[in-house]
Amino acid sequence: MSDHIPFEIQMEIIKRLPIRSLIRARSVSKAWKCVIESSDFIAEYTVHNHDQPQHLLIKYYNVYGEETYDSIVEDDTFPQNKVSLAVPLSVDLLWNSYVVGASCGLVCLFGFYRYDDDAEYPPGEATAVLWNPSIRKSVAIPVPDVDGYDEPIFGFGVCPATSDPKIVKITERKMKDVACSSRWQVKVFSLSSGVWRNSFGNLSDSLADFMGPRSQVTIRGFYYWFGVGDAIGSDTGFCFLISFDLTSEEFREIYLPNELAFHDSTGLHVFNLCDSLAVLQEWLMDDIIEVWMMENGDSKSFTKVFTIDKPSYCLSRPLEFRWNGELMMRMENNTGDFEGLIAYDPFSEHINDLGIESQCHTLAVTSYTESLILINQLDTVVDDEDDEEVSVEQGRKI
Repeated sequence: MSDHIPFEIQMEIIKRLPIRSLIRARSVSKAWKCVIESSDFIAEYTVHNHDQPQHLLIKYYNVYGEETYDSIVEDDTFPQNKVSLAVPLSVDLLWNSYVVGASCGLVCLFGFYRYDDDAEYPPGEATAVLWNPSIRKSVAIPVPDVDGYDEPIFGFGVCPATSDPKIVKITERKMKDVACSSRWQVKVFSLSSGVWRNSFGNLSDSLADFMGPRSQVTIRGFYYWFGVGDAIGSDTGFCFLISFDLTSEEFREIYLPNELAFHDSTGLHVFNLCDSLAVLQEWLMDDIIEVWMMENGDSKSFTKVFTIDKPSYCLSRPLEFRWNGELMMRMENNTGDFEGLIAYDPFSEHINDLGIESQCHTLAVTSYTESLILINQLDTVVDDEDDEEVSVEQGRKI
């Protein structure tokens, strides 16, 4: 760009460039690289650019038992633009990993780095990895106080006020800790600080347990889990939602209509549907799913918006909503050995087979956007013991 154009105007132009153009623009000059990789620019770009391309991240074990990550662009060409991702070493080395969640272009995974492939327990070093698939950057974060037998509950999101990624770790206190004010211990890791610390907010003791496996989602700066509370006169308890404000770090209980609160917990799922909170009520014996949505963040405004008739010729489970309202589902084959991935239009009942075949119960689908977060990071492991950062490519006893 011409030196006759004032630098301030150059920056205004740069702010409007798409992600991939910004990555290339870093090589134009040291000044541009310094600006694009600055925390202030990344935060401002994240806040003001909400129309970045959407992708679906698909994690599964293929029929040969190989862990595979695919990405599909969410546009009118879907599902033609499908690519197999080359994962960073920090992700590839994770054992028994799963996706915690995605926010502002980052995907958070949890698993273990194993020192001995033959040892079952302890499983290795508990580790969370923040990964930006769009720019191929990642940061591995050791998670303290995980013994492998009773894994914590995790949450992940990017703070909308600061664009700072945060990981929430929730564990139930042991009997020796009953003198503490809460039965739940909450730790928060923020990438900017590089340390785990106590949360500013506390969970209510009315929470008896958390639900899984598809029981959490990040929407508009809030993280949501499904919880189970003790119900008087009931052996099963009742279901409700717990929200965590990624800015204030305050918890809040969101109570559900009785139709949902006392439904079989294995048939409840929470999703992001059109940037709003949606609860799916699955009737396993009737092959239908009823979709409830919370309007304007008001917990008293849960309404049933539509019903989905599931494909009935084989077992299917919901995994994620696409931007256009299609439901991504996994479908087992007749023998139950493998499963495939489909996009199901709940209104036309059209099924789009994505041509992915995986081992049963290994498919996970997560929506993510392109973003700049982590562009100023080396692929690193944050060491919580000595506050050093060690390059993953250099190895770290892994």
